[in-house]
Amino acid sequence: MNIKPGDKRKNILKAIRFERPDYIPMHFHINDACWQVYPQDELFELMESHKFLFPDFKRPKGKYVPDFALVARKDAPFTDDWGCVWETTMDGITGTVTRHPLSDWSAFKDYKAPDPNVCMGIGPIDWNNVEREIAEQKEKGEIICGGLRHGHTFLQLCDIRG
Repeated sequence: MNIKPGDKRKNILKAIRFERPDYIPMHFHINDACWQVYPQDELFELMESHKFLFPDFKRPKGKYVPDFALVARKDAPFTDDWGCVWETTMDGITGTVTRHPLSDWSAFKDYKAPDPNVCMGIGPIDWNNVEREIAEQKEKGEIICGGLRHGHTFLQLCDIRG
């Protein structure tokens, strides 16, 4: 399915307005853990044979080596910007918070929330780059979409408190 940029925009607006879009707008990816479990050539073939799901996919020349998220690295506990410690048992699978900075309320008086000007909760954020990306999307006539990271609000509170 070859979708023109203007048609993509119209379809997204139809979905937003509940006007029976031609297809459900989405972004599909293969979890990084899969690249260690399944034969890479088969995953590449899957992606090549489903252009609708992977419209920009180009097979790499060599082996794909995933860059695991900081919260998805086996045997590498990661302390996020909120002070939560994440651990996982398998590379590529998002871990679980195993240590909570406010598990004891007495720690609250000295607790410091992260600075949203420099981080987004699990690592740094470059707001200038975000601004550039938005400008590029506007220039192309694309719909500007954004979001919060998974677990931004209620789950974050659970991670902090335990």
